[in-house]
Amino acid sequence: MVNNLRRIGFTDGEEKVYIALLKIGSSTTGPIAKEAGVSRSKLYEILEKLSKKGVVSHFKKNNVSYFQAAHPKRIVEYLQEKEEELHRQKNDFEKKISFFEQFLNQTGVTQEAEVFEGMDGIKNVREMALGRMRRGETMLYFGNPASGHEHVLGYWDDWNDRRIKKKITAKIIYNRDAKEYGERRKHQRYTDVRYLPKTGNTHAWIEIYGSTVAIVMKHKTPMSIVINNALVAESFKTYFDVLWAVSLKK
Repeated sequence: MVNNLRRIGFTDGEEKVYIALLKIGSSTTGPIAKEAGVSRSKLYEILEKLSKKGVVSHFKKNNVSYFQAAHPKRIVEYLQEKEEELHRQKNDFEKKISFFEQFLNQTGVTQEAEVFEGMDGIKNVREMALGRMRRGETMLYFGNPASGHEHVLGYWDDWNDRRIKKKITAKIIYNRDAKEYGERRKHQRYTDVRYLPKTGNTHAWIEIYGSTVAIVMKHKTPMSIVINNALVAESFKTYFDVLWAVSLKK
């Protein structure tokens, strides 16, 4: 039992005193303090807390206070009571979420950055995007390079098929030298493809959806840097719109 009580919310002192009482039975404070290894000044506070938990009781005999540990099964009942109270608190708080959300909207923007490494990391980012986006939303891409897609074309095809089934639109600006991949996508539904007017050699591209921006690199060590920030996403959407206006359909 040692350490187990601390895992369920008992303090170190509460655990020591409860176990001491189990060992010695009903007792006055002197023997309890000695067995538990705690000072008398702290013992009274600990006994009071244990009494509130319902795991220690006390009575008087010849005008002297005695304390006694409840059966360990009482701890199970105590945990059940805590669980029921936590359930009530959870239900109560769920009703107040909208109240707290108004402060979230007023005080600022959620900001978070994550790094996903390797091709599996890049795929995870795409799966995360597909999971978060809802029917009718649009995902923006720009800077898509010619290199680095050879070994994952099957995955991209499968991912885009699932995107289309979900009726999520993709607006993609490919590098000029990546027309082969653009042609592969341009005839798909919910897909709009354009090309940068000049050939450029890039090793990274940008994906934007909702309040999320992913910077994806496939040169040497593939990785995705995902930024969850509404202001950053709006900024990148502005960059995308500028590039979209000067990009070519062929």
